[in-house]
Amino acid sequence: MPKSITCADLSNACDAPLLIDVRKGPARAASGLTIPDSLRGEPERVAEWARALVGRTVVVFCVHGHEVSRDVANRLAGLGVDCRYLDGGFAAWQARGNPVEAIGADV
Repeated sequence: MPKSITCADLSNACDAPLLIDVRKGPARAASGLTIPDSLRGEPERVAEWARALVGRTVVVFCVHGHEVSRDVANRLAGLGVDCRYLDGGFAAWQARGNPVEAIGADV
């Protein structure tokens, strides 16, 4: 089982991890927002983008911190990435009043 990180611990982290938004496309588009400086990682394509993360500390987030981010974190950990999922997901991040920004175009 992958480890989680709370919104408070993430906000107070001295060494900011790499944040990856792994929400499914429709949920992400409906929100129109994301955590500043986060990257996009399609959950269905983890194997394609995981190698670039080896050696980095990564936090993935989905809408509520349930199946999607936990599955991605588990898959990343299995590929040797130091990864956690955001407890409560983007919804908890936003509810705590943490900074958000409009999503840009997916590359």
